[in-house]
Amino acid sequence: MTSPPEKITVVCPECGEAYKDWYRASINLELDDFDDAYIEEASTATCPSCGHKVEISNLIVERDGRWVLGEDDEEMEDGEG
Repeated sequence: MTSPPEKITVVCPECGEAYKDWYRASINLELDDFDDAYIEEASTATCPSCGHKVEISNLIVERDGRWVLGEDDEEMEDGEG
């Protein structure tokens, strides 16, 4: 199951600006047909002041069942790390 969008407050590591954004903690591509642009939007936040993009760690279940930890690009088979 894909988790629902969650509202978050991000503090930019570059300029210190605090801003509101959203992300999804997990995305299951076996169940939901999200494209790459949406996946990036759901796993990053861009500072409105300086434009710095922050990667937010999440779990992605690929269409073939492999698990990927969003920020680390670490793949797992059958949930094993």
